[in-house]
Amino acid sequence: MFEKTLFTLLFATTSALCWADIYKYVDENGNVTFTNSPIKGAVRIMAEPSSPRRSTSETSGKATQPRAPSVAAPSPINFPRVDAATQKSRDSNRKQILTDELNSEQASLNAAKKALQEADANRSAEEKANPKLYLDRIGRLRETIVMHEKNTAALQAELSRMR
Repeated sequence: MFEKTLFTLLFATTSALCWADIYKYVDENGNVTFTNSPIKGAVRIMAEPSSPRRSTSETSGKATQPRAPSVAAPSPINFPRVDAATQKSRDSNRKQILTDELNSEQASLNAAKKALQEADANRSAEEKANPKLYLDRIGRLRETIVMHEKNTAALQAELSRMR
């Protein structure tokens, strides 16, 4: 724990001085390696910032809002390229998977709501003798409904971003 805190502190204080891409690599044994050179399977965690740009007000004397610098991380030279048809097919497959998941979540949500509505009629003798058991079951059913509602909302949001 101390090593992670120390590394984070060192990283935060020296990151302003470093101007290189940083890659994080986790090997099959779980060992984490941070490096400035790309390794197969490594994830870029910090990209080299672009050089500061002058606003148009500095160069022309006019008062205008400076534009935010755009950060474009170039792909490595050996990074595989995908043609438009393949990408369109992948997007279509992704949309279909999300739609299927949404339908499944909505069916699960409806089933959970129905189970909650029928909970009183399906009270066992043990639950009638011990109301806490009944309340626990009702609580679990409500938690299930909330979980399916959140999943449904997340899937709908993801599908809306695709369109």
